[in-house]
Amino acid sequence: MNFSAKTVSEAMPVYDAVVIGSGYGGGVAASRLARMGLRLAVLEQGRLWRPGDFPTTSKARRKATRLSGRAPKLGDPAGLYYLSVGRGLTVFGASGLGGGSLINAGVVLRPDLKRLQKSGWPGPVVSDGLLLEGLHRAETMLGVAPAPDPERFAKFAGMRKAGEIAGRPVQLPSMTISHNPGPNIAGVMQYACRYCGDCWSGCNVGAKNTVGITYIADAVDYGATVFCESRVQEISKTPNGWEIIVQDLSKPGASRRIEAPVVVLGAGTLGTTELLLRAQQRGLKLSAKLGEKFSANGDDLVIAGDLAEPVNAVATGFPPQAPRGAAPVGPHSMALIDLGDEEGPVWLHDGTMLTMMAGLAPLKELLELKIGSAFRLLKEGIYGDSLSRSQLYYVVAHDDASGRLRLQNDHIMVDWPGYSDAPERTRAEEKVKALIESMGGSFNTNPFTMGAFGGNRIIAHPLGGCGMGETVEEGVVAHDGRVFDPSKGPKGVHEGLYVCDGAAIPSAVGVSPLLTITALAERAMMLASRQLNRTLDVDMMPSHPLRDAAM
Repeated sequence: MNFSAKTVSEAMPVYDAVVIGSGYGGGVAASRLARMGLRLAVLEQGRLWRPGDFPTTSKARRKATRLSGRAPKLGDPAGLYYLSVGRGLTVFGASGLGGGSLINAGVVLRPDLKRLQKSGWPGPVVSDGLLLEGLHRAETMLGVAPAPDPERFAKFAGMRKAGEIAGRPVQLPSMTISHNPGPNIAGVMQYACRYCGDCWSGCNVGAKNTVGITYIADAVDYGATVFCESRVQEISKTPNGWEIIVQDLSKPGASRRIEAPVVVLGAGTLGTTELLLRAQQRGLKLSAKLGEKFSANGDDLVIAGDLAEPVNAVATGFPPQAPRGAAPVGPHSMALIDLGDEEGPVWLHDGTMLTMMAGLAPLKELLELKIGSAFRLLKEGIYGDSLSRSQLYYVVAHDDASGRLRLQNDHIMVDWPGYSDAPERTRAEEKVKALIESMGGSFNTNPFTMGAFGGNRIIAHPLGGCGMGETVEEGVVAHDGRVFDPSKGPKGVHEGLYVCDGAAIPSAVGVSPLLTITALAERAMMLASRQLNRTLDVDMMPSHPLRDAAM
């Protein structure tokens, strides 16, 4: 099955529904609207990335990266990776069929519904039972499972030691990774994980259960048409629904106008908010809250160095880049420790350094005037003893969602200069620092806060900007994902316009958010089927012909 067989220049002028984006929210919307029998188009800015296509060298990764936000716009607009540079924060994300699922760690955790309620989520979301059904559907569709036999990986032993010192158990969360070969729920044949640790830059094995080979594959089976390299520039209201102007990135200067009565924004937190801010500037009536309640989900990363035992937490990649006989690393992130308390959640995840990141270690030491350490790292290389005793940790905690998304030169940027000093973030960092030092290791704060590396904290879980609310005074979208229309009163909505991605989440989730985003989109589509008077038949074990994962 070839998703890239058509360019948007070949799209029909009118569809029953259009989904913009193909990540966790957009993928769910595509699958469910297609199953409702709607003539559907899916518009994805990035390309179709097959196993074996993902970049493996520093040069190739740089070529596949684009910069936006406050930084000069550089790079391929359809490139796999993007860095949106803001004030105080830089967001790292992906474009491609499957969105962020192409490059994330794939950690799956259920949110605490009581915490969501305390954080101001609309009552129906946490009380009507549909979100719980959405969580079940998402877990089933994404084929989640924990890593088997984690004791074989040195970094799990390191996590177990950290847990013992913290007095907390090490947990093995489910992940969107296939540990055994065979067909997935959408009938796509997948290979088993090789445990190279390179999930974060794209899986060249074909073991990641991405949105592209689950939800999007299901949508295509039910008649959806997917257009890659299709960048939506604007949306506007028409007498018959919505008009979308799409740039065809495969043909310089080419664009297309498409109309549909139903449009689902699933372009990611930054992309969706950008489109609505542009529409607002052009006169579309939207909530004054648009762009507010931006959350980094309490994200941070730190590094523990000089550990007593090797943890082998530098990715070996596929095809392998490590010396022959190197021990398997394990999944990029496979274990976690709950360091939370009455003040809020703090989750400590193991991580894996990409070769590109590990290669910057000598430069970091030089900038800190640690000359001897820098030369030792250069001599040993990234798979030497020093870096084998270094563990990258991801921290997922909480924040007050006081960031803001704005347009600068018609492009989205994050405005949150105070994030680094936020009390929730510093509290989480201090807890992790104390743990690392109790282990006998050296604590290294987020290296990207150094001026030479940009000075911003880099996060991967941007949320909000179009947060849900009970009324238009409280949020941008209603509890069912429909966008509020201020001209129709406190609870009036723009018919046919939905937000189904992380932009709709009005607070930090307190755990890695992919499952929450997916489940929230499932809930929105359950309600959309009633609003559109369509039957949504979700057979969780569909009978699909087998397909090659290389689609």
